[in-house]
Amino acid sequence: MKKQMMALVAMLLVGATAATGCSSTVEGKSDTPSAALPSQSVASTAALSGKLTLNGSTSMAKVCQALGEGFMGKYPQVTVEKGGTGSGDAVKAVNNGTALIGDLSRNLKDEERPADFEINEIAIDGIAIAVSPKNKIDGLTNEQVAKIYTGEYTNWKQLGGDDKKITVIGREATSGTRDGFESIFKVKEKTKLSAELSSTGEVVSKVSSDPAAIGYVSLDSVNSSVKALKIDGVEASEATVANGTYKVQRPFIEIYKKGSDNELIKAWFEFMKSDDGKKIIKEAGLVTKG
Repeated sequence: MKKQMMALVAMLLVGATAATGCSSTVEGKSDTPSAALPSQSVASTAALSGKLTLNGSTSMAKVCQALGEGFMGKYPQVTVEKGGTGSGDAVKAVNNGTALIGDLSRNLKDEERPADFEINEIAIDGIAIAVSPKNKIDGLTNEQVAKIYTGEYTNWKQLGGDDKKITVIGREATSGTRDGFESIFKVKEKTKLSAELSSTGEVVSKVSSDPAAIGYVSLDSVNSSVKALKIDGVEASEATVANGTYKVQRPFIEIYKKGSDNELIKAWFEFMKSDDGKKIIKEAGLVTKG
């Protein structure tokens, strides 16, 4: 029942935020007073209860949902909710109290005051450059991708493909995936997009339905409806992200306010460092840390 609740809540929140840009309200707390907690690891505290809310990157929805299900299995009196409004809203949500934990699929920026937060890099994710399986192009160079997104290449025939105008798909300004993509390909403030979409799922859907489209998505979001291109001859995979040969990659980060003594937060990060947590992260197609 808990697993069904988690899946439903996650889908409703991501769907709602894609349409309205709003995040969920958090009531995260432990019903066990901190003073009454034993000195050993909080993960052994059977009485842990309350609501833990996360908000931010939509690219992290899959792994956060899976981790949430595992966490609620360990602590049946806890509810985990994951909202998705983009990495740019993670700091805002933590600061204004609508989330205990912020999810970012990029590093914190200086203007986001990283010194105010505890920063946990939970995994490394590849960014896949995705096209329709009907596109006969199987790979591009870093330079070719950059030139597509800056408008220098406008037709697939310029790259050895069919005579079709390229549909260039990007993410919204607050997206961590966009920030990572534009930094890697050095196209910040230079992109010329055919469409700007607000979630990973929308990009996958658009690319799969348009044989002339190209987009960028989290590697773990690639499915049979799209094709991940080789970049500079290197396939996008967990193995190539881990060994560093696939260069189009970025960190998955979770943050919370410095000085927080919230037992739910402590238990959450202890769970992620456990063998069970690392297994969940790996099964989501990500490279675990440590």
